[in-house]
Amino acid sequence: MISHAGYNPDITLFLRQARENGLKFKMLFGAGAGYSQLDKLRATFAADIDNFCNIDPVPAQLLDPAKLAPGIGDLTKTMIARYKEKTGATDVPPHCSMGFNQTWILLNNVLPVAKEKYGGFDPEAIRKAALDVDIPPGGTIQGYGVKFYRPGTPLSGQNERSTPVVMQNAGEHISVV
Repeated sequence: MISHAGYNPDITLFLRQARENGLKFKMLFGAGAGYSQLDKLRATFAADIDNFCNIDPVPAQLLDPAKLAPGIGDLTKTMIARYKEKTGATDVPPHCSMGFNQTWILLNNVLPVAKEKYGGFDPEAIRKAALDVDIPPGGTIQGYGVKFYRPGTPLSGQNERSTPVVMQNAGEHISVV
């Protein structure tokens, strides 16, 4: 088994050299980054990437909207439709969900509080407002909630409600395993 973190150029180089040198493995686990870009990997390696796994936050389109807060499913549908329209992609990578999710939280849950409660958009006001965020599980398009560990704790600044998943390339789609 191989665990590898890399962006697309690194992954391409690694997999090509592995093939050329006869490296055999039963399973490859990617650690996010380029392993979430299934379309790019498939364009280069076709079916050779079938069954590879990736550990990352779940793409929003793989979640059951009925298990999320009201309105989150509709928000996800809009994000997916706009992404596909803009890019022509058939699969929406986790990075799309991650970027949208974090930007949505910043614009809707952090910046308004920074301005109203802490007086502006300076770094300290934004930090304090981010620490006030308390979104329960199921309250974001990626399914997890948001609550940051407090300063002075070992995981200070990390989202204690974030949950990665293991996904597997299955044909031309990603499935949560």
